[in-house]
Amino acid sequence: MALRASAHLQERALRRAQPLSALLELTYACNWRCVFCYNPRHHDRRRLDGNEWRAVVDDLRELGTLNVTLSGGEPLTHPQAFDVMAAARSRAMTFRLFTNGSLVSDEVASRLAELRPVAVELSLHGARAETHDLATATPGSFAALWRGVAALKRHAVPLVLKTPLTRLNEHELEEMIALTEREGVPYNLDGTLTHRDDGDPAPLQFSMTAEGRARYYALLARHAQIPASHRTPGGVNCGLGRTTLAVDPEGNVFPCPQWRKSSLGNVRETRLRDLWKGSAVRLEAAEIARAANDALLAAGGPMARFPFCPAVALERTGDPVHADPLHLAEAEAADRARLAATAAR
Repeated sequence: MALRASAHLQERALRRAQPLSALLELTYACNWRCVFCYNPRHHDRRRLDGNEWRAVVDDLRELGTLNVTLSGGEPLTHPQAFDVMAAARSRAMTFRLFTNGSLVSDEVASRLAELRPVAVELSLHGARAETHDLATATPGSFAALWRGVAALKRHAVPLVLKTPLTRLNEHELEEMIALTEREGVPYNLDGTLTHRDDGDPAPLQFSMTAEGRARYYALLARHAQIPASHRTPGGVNCGLGRTTLAVDPEGNVFPCPQWRKSSLGNVRETRLRDLWKGSAVRLEAAEIARAANDALLAAGGPMARFPFCPAVALERTGDPVHADPLHLAEAEAADRARLAATAAR
């Protein structure tokens, strides 16, 4: 029944263009320098302050947003980060926090426990310190991550570890899984790297090798976790321009966290609620999600049932409607892994 209710909520939100979720990037500032980071820089020119973020949260509540994710950079470097979390909670929204964990002391963990996030999500970049620290370009970051994890566990804050899989850590996949199992922490894997938000493709040089991708999808197949999209004619590929949005540290609004082709506008000039309701950029993006759905179904093959991100495709080839070579390679690797796992049963 819960699944049916969730599906009904999603369908209604798609029809009404209700942004159920929002990514709030509090700051570009970060104390780590991850080599594949999608942020265009590590400093803010003129970031939104606590009052401005509270106005954003007010408008999100009016638009029907149910959950927000606080990210960065490192969001805990923003001096009013906890005020933004409290604003979301006081407006009956749930929130997640993305953090590298290095600033999570017992005091921070205690404050988080009081605010009751859905989860605090931290990135694990390797099973060994040398691998993790190489990925973050920050000596001691592996140890700092685990100190943060320990503080969150002491205060019973829900947490998740996640790994962006890269050619730096793909050989430690099984070790990272074993490590998180020993720690008793939920764990997610992500096999996709993206351009930086300013279009710089430099992070892609760290994408998994073909061998790493095959191992990744073989692992997912063994656990029946191959990602899938259930497309129907006339449907939409994703919530682009409809059920999700992003606000960057300086107040620019985008029709999904990944879509940085064009902004709806800036919240310092126009209220977020008005940007969302009256934006031609949002409407154009929403139609791209519909066109991508139909194009993928028409093309057939593995991509007809595999997740597709128009924003990522746009970055890679300039075409947000058709599968780019890497999307296709991922879909084919997933299909082979699924068939092999089925045959082995």
